This record gives sequence, C-alpha cells and structure tokens, in this order.
Amino acid sequence: MAGQSIDEVSSELRRAVTRLYSRFRSERVEGEVPDAALLVLVVLDKRGQMSLTGLADFAHVTLGSMSQTVRRLEQLAYVTKARGTDDRRKVLFTLTERGKTAAMASRRHRSDWLNSQIAGLTADERADIARVTPLLLRIADA
Repeated sequence: MAGQSIDEVSSELRRAVTRLYSRFRSERVEGEVPDAALLVLVVLDKRGQMSLTGLADFAHVTLGSMSQTVRRLEQLAYVTKARGTDDRRKVLFTLTERGKTAAMASRRHRSDWLNSQIAGLTADERADIARVTPLLLRIADA
C-alpha cells in the first residue's frame, strides 16, 4: 500500500470492511434473530438492564424502531420489561436466560467462524491483523 493515495487506501479499506461485514452477518445460527435484535441481546448481556431510549441511542436507531425490536424479543421471551425501582415512570428491559442463551450461541458461532478464518492465515498475516486492529477501532470510534 506504500505510495497509494488516501483515496485508494480508503476505497480498498471500505471494500474490505463491507465484504467482511457482509460475510460475518451471513454466519447465522439456525433460527437466529435479525442483527438489530441480536445487538439488543448482546448489549443487555454486557450492560445489564437498559431503557428503550438507552437501547435506541446505543444502536443509533429511532425509538419506534427499537420499540418494535424489543417487542419482538419480548414475544420470544428473550427480554422482559419492568418499571424502574428509582423512577417508576421508566421502563427497563432485562435479558432472560433464554435471551442470554440465544446471544451466546450466536456469538459463539460467529467467533468460531472468524477464528477458523484467522487460523488459516500465516503467522505474519495474523500479526498484521493484530497490528491493524487498534487502528480500525480508532477509525470506527471517531
């Protein structure tokens, strides 16, 4: 990539990230919930109970969209909702054991796929991936 313009590097990076994201999304467990719902399961698993607004803000979606997502997850018994203890006006969503199991199965399946792809690389290629990962995260978090 030495000597390439910023536009060329950016274009190749965009192409690679888009293809990897698409491929990663195609790795699904049988009956897995859509990606938006999976994000809710994962964030509730990591952060504990959250409000609808908190979930929508985290996912960068509208309240209406998040409302539909959590309603579907409630129907599947993956999440429950309850009034907040500090503020009874607030509704908080909590991951159920069934939801935790679904989230873990999906993450495990996708991790297994990615691990197998990385295992097929040479030691130098794996080192390159390890070296560039913090840079990609820095760009993603900008």
